[in-house]
Amino acid sequence: MATFDRLIEQKTLIRVTVQLSRDQFHERKFYALPACLKWMRDEVPKMNAGRLASAFTPGEQLNERLRQWMSGDPMRYGRMFHDLQPASDAVWELKTADLRIFGWMYRDREFIGTHGAYADDFKEPTKRRNYSDERRAVVAARDSLPLDGVKFVTGDFDELV
Repeated sequence: MATFDRLIEQKTLIRVTVQLSRDQFHERKFYALPACLKWMRDEVPKMNAGRLASAFTPGEQLNERLRQWMSGDPMRYGRMFHDLQPASDAVWELKTADLRIFGWMYRDREFIGTHGAYADDFKEPTKRRNYSDERRAVVAARDSLPLDGVKFVTGDFDELV
């Protein structure tokens, strides 16, 4: 077992940051498992806009959502960030028009992303993925993390975000 800081030192978890404007401060934290970070760095830049026809590329959407998260900007439940059911699993989804990042809240205002996906893969008629599998993948990743003590917090949106 290891402390959270030790997992950061070992790069089992990686803190993700984006540059904020001069009047903004890092109010929330975003951590990622290596596979999630690899997806954000390698796969997202190659993606095209999906069927919602956003004016922004998936890469731009990701950068903006991370900026909103980290700066403490208001997050809208459902449209930008929400919990997957059953809520007792404490699995959350950070969303953009074209992207989904799955993970959990380690502490209030501290999200750990396990993996990401392309939003259109969850929609008919091209549906290839389902939320139940994503939820199970997050729980499995969290359970396998050799973290001392409590691995996640529970609560409602307003308490955690």
